[in-house]
Amino acid sequence: MLVREGLLRPIWFTTGRPVSDAQFEIISTADYHLAQADSEVLAHMKHGGDFVGILKQDFEDAAIGAQVGVLVAGFPEIVAQIAKAFPQAVVFALKEQSMELSDHLGEAARSGQLHRLDLDVLDPGAWSEAHQTILDALGLPPNQSRPF
Repeated sequence: MLVREGLLRPIWFTTGRPVSDAQFEIISTADYHLAQADSEVLAHMKHGGDFVGILKQDFEDAAIGAQVGVLVAGFPEIVAQIAKAFPQAVVFALKEQSMELSDHLGEAARSGQLHRLDLDVLDPGAWSEAHQTILDALGLPPNQSRPF
């Protein structure tokens, strides 16, 4: 995906089991609450009874190691928290203009950070089109190879 374009994914944390193919660090619920009390949590949410999210240090590590920036693909609640913390963040949603946004993405839309991708993910070439739209929005050069 865009990781090849110089964007790096941060490590996520979970107090349970990983919820996607992203790299996860498993921490105890007590460690999560301590990190939250020390303002070390950048974004978080409860998912299936466990806490998931991204610690500030892991986000900063990704930013240092990335050529272009940090890529967070995930739940709208997490993305919205990051967009709020970083006004320069760019947010993408697989929702056409007529589709209703979640409450979480409303603020990103009002701030101009949100870009909507109007595509049918089952159409042939849809992900290549989405990839190119994201590259264009970020001002990155076109990718000559197929991204997916």
